Amino acid sequence: MEKTRRQEIRALLSEGTWTLDGLVARYVVAKKIIIEDLEHIARSVAPRQRLLILAPVCEECGFRFKDRTRFSDPSRCPRCKNEHLSPQRFRIT
Repeated sequence: MEKTRRQEIRALLSEGTWTLDGLVARYVVAKKIIIEDLEHIARSVAPRQRLLILAPVCEECGFRFKDRTRFSDPSRCPRCKNEHLSPQRFRIT
């Protein structure tokens, strides 16, 4: 039986850590679609599991985005306005 894209993404995130760009490249769809998939997966994971967002870090000043709940990548650092940020990563634990 074929898995849906969301089922495949859920399996990938259970096995390891992925960035938004990595998932977009794997499935060749718009970021918006992957973001919608991640939002759905976050709501539907089993009660003992959760979708973690590993925070991006500013490469210039070291600012770490804490308690991030948005699935889209931030565009710049709120402290120094630098646009060079490490990508946020996702995984299911």
